[in-house]
Amino acid sequence: MAVGAASMPAGAVTCDQQTTLPRPIPLGVSGGNINAFGKMNHQEFCFGGTLGSLVQDSSDNQYILSNNHVLADINKATPGQLIVQPALAENGINCQKMPGDAVATFTRTVKVKFSGKNTIDAAIAAVDPGDVSSEILNIGGIASSVATPTVGLAVQKMGRTTCLTTGTISSVSGRFKINYGGGKVAKFIDQIVINTDDFGGPGDSGSLIVTQDACPQAVALLFAGSANQSQTLANPISDVLSGLGVSMVGSCTPAAASATAQSDLLAGNVGLSKEVADSAAAVRDRHEDQLMKIPGAVGTAIGMSDQAGKPAIEVYVTKMTPQAQAAAPKEVEGVPVKLIENGGFVAY
Repeated sequence: MAVGAASMPAGAVTCDQQTTLPRPIPLGVSGGNINAFGKMNHQEFCFGGTLGSLVQDSSDNQYILSNNHVLADINKATPGQLIVQPALAENGINCQKMPGDAVATFTRTVKVKFSGKNTIDAAIAAVDPGDVSSEILNIGGIASSVATPTVGLAVQKMGRTTCLTTGTISSVSGRFKINYGGGKVAKFIDQIVINTDDFGGPGDSGSLIVTQDACPQAVALLFAGSANQSQTLANPISDVLSGLGVSMVGSCTPAAASATAQSDLLAGNVGLSKEVADSAAAVRDRHEDQLMKIPGAVGTAIGMSDQAGKPAIEVYVTKMTPQAQAAAPKEVEGVPVKLIENGGFVAY
């Protein structure tokens, strides 16, 4: 059910993001907490993700932005712990700790709740002076302003695993159950979806999703996706920045024409207005209990119907079984319902 396959933009692309990079490092590269260890089947393993972008507080202190589960080890980290580039996972089967690889120190996070609802999976780490650039590998500098995620908006991201990829926002107002491993499942609301094969994958968590403009604007923070990598999920960047009390560090100014991008999308019938999407989300909300009782349901979102410019309620199921198809309504309050099989959602 994906709308297309992720692609790399034309031109020279450097994919050395999993190696130890010269300081100051660009962002969009492998990294994580130096204590990011876990156990599975009595064996120790290590993990990491993507150091996404540079942000700053009201005092102009600068921080690396990434996910809670990349920088804060899923709520476990304490301030001052080293953040290394590359991540421990790049250091061979022994997951060797390399304090000399530190580029930042963990500062704070928004706790991921495993009861109740979440809107963001995000954390920041104070940069070590001279060790971190504001540029994102293969993307360059970005704007200090941000863009509103809307259906049909063309985006790109640079990440630890899949490098530089492009795609299109397919859905908004997503409500999902995300598997964090070890039997931990967290519920997220108000998420965006890029329904593009291999736009992101495990290890890309923390990647900043930006527009495809000459001076890209931040759109969302990648944190999860489907088990089959057909969908990528992300937190709207405005929620991330307000939750952490920071703003983007920008080095370019967007062209005035970029402000008309959404109206251009709507004129071409390839997007949904915020009003239309919000109206469909209100319908979804009134019927969410019914929709989530569909066998294997793991989430819902608002995307495009088969009719240009019209919304649909998407219901994501782990498997497209006859039972799921029989239980799914064709429409609710006049809004079509689409079933999408994806194997479930996992933190990337």
